Amino acid sequence: CLKNTGIALLSLHYLTIVPPNDGKVMEGQKSNASVVMTIEYIPTTQPRKLTFNARPPSGVNVSWSEPETPNGIVRYYIVEYMLEDGSGNKTTLSNVTGLSTPIDGLIPSRNYNVTVRAFT
Repeated sequence: CLKNTGIALLSLHYLTIVPPNDGKVMEGQKSNASVVMTIEYIPTTQPRKLTFNARPPSGVNVSWSEPETPNGIVRYYIVEYMLEDGSGNKTTLSNVTGLSTPIDGLIPSRNYNVTVRAFT
């Protein structure tokens, strides 16, 4: 089992293995180098620069920028919204693949909380 906590996510590395030589101080023969890529991981930052533009009569277009540190290729976003006072149900828009989406059917003159999360 290899463990290294200092390698950047989604980055290329050359890996060689050097086994011990029968417990002696000398090293055994090195393996051929292999190119490996580290795995993707959840973004360590959230989508940025959320903006809202009215969509009359009862909606908005919400748009955003990719997370500053996505730790991979962002595959989709989940957008959730609900009334700010907690009344009503939370609505979830799953698998949003672009950097914007319309939200329709909002109650006029009410405040909403909107959350956008990125997934790799």
